[in-house]
Parts: sequence; structure tokens; C-alpha cells
Amino acid sequence: MCVVTEELSRGYIGVGSLGTRSEIAAELIMGGGTEEQKKEWLPKLAAGEYLGAFGLTEPGAGSDSGATATTAVLDGDEWVINGQKIWTSTADKSQMMFVLVRTEPDAQKHAGISYLLIDMNQPGIDVRPLKQMTGNADFNEVFLDDVRIPRENLVGELNQGWSIARSSLD
Repeated sequence: MCVVTEELSRGYIGVGSLGTRSEIAAELIMGGGTEEQKKEWLPKLAAGEYLGAFGLTEPGAGSDSGATATTAVLDGDEWVINGQKIWTSTADKSQMMFVLVRTEPDAQKHAGISYLLIDMNQPGIDVRPLKQMTGNADFNEVFLDDVRIPRENLVGELNQGWSIARSSLD
């Protein structure tokens, strides 16, 4: 275990961070995911092949996820995502990211938000490290520019992302 901890620390990833993110990602998929999502993502998370990040916080919104401005618009069978997330831990090392997006622009603050699951290895995703005073970059900002993901990557019900976000933060 010491060797594993030492190697992870070289990449500024703590053992607890890996387990926690993978566990939360797995819980979100188990609780709100479709059978197809469970079959595709859970084995990769359980095997440690995939690490999940969470795109919740946005510039100008602070920790108020209800102020989410990142948009996802349905275009045929694909969601087109545009926006920015900040303070996203392990986004630079993750293969997947849960992102909170505004899917109903005219809805009240905590309504009209959905959770989408994004494969991080696709065009339109730009992950930039946020350097701290220590020189470390434990967090990232993630820019999403016309990122297209399949319609079936919606986790849970459309416009019910706030309730999913609350349960994941609990």
C-alpha cells in the first residue's frame, strides 16, 4: 500500500480521493443510471480503469449549483454542451465526468438542471490546471465547447439533476 500511495502522490492524487470519487460516481450510476449505463461504466470504475470527475462549480456561481449556466441542448440524438466548470478535482486524470447542466433555460433556479455523463476523451473538452501558491495543481477548470454526447448519457430524469446533485453531496 505504501508504494501505491507514493506513486499516486507523485500525480497529486490521494488514495482517499480516488476511492471517494469512484464511489460517488458508482453510486450516481447505480441510483439514477440506466441498465446500459450500469453495464458500460460500473465495471470500469470497479476495476479502477476509470476515474470520475464532477463538473458542478462554475465561475460566478461559487458553490451554488442552482446557478448553473452551462447549457445542454438536445440536437437530434445528441446533447450539445457549452460552458465552463471550475475547481474540478482530478479532471485532468479522469476518463469520465458527471456534469450539471441547464437543460431548461426558463425554469426556476434549481429546476431545469440535468446530470449528464461525459466521456472526457472527445473533441471540445479543454482541461486546464489551476496552479496554487504551492505550485501544485490539484484542481482544474474545464471548458466545454460544443461537446456532443449521446442522448442516453442523461443520468436520472430530465430536469431533475438538482435532486441528484443534492443526494451526491450528502
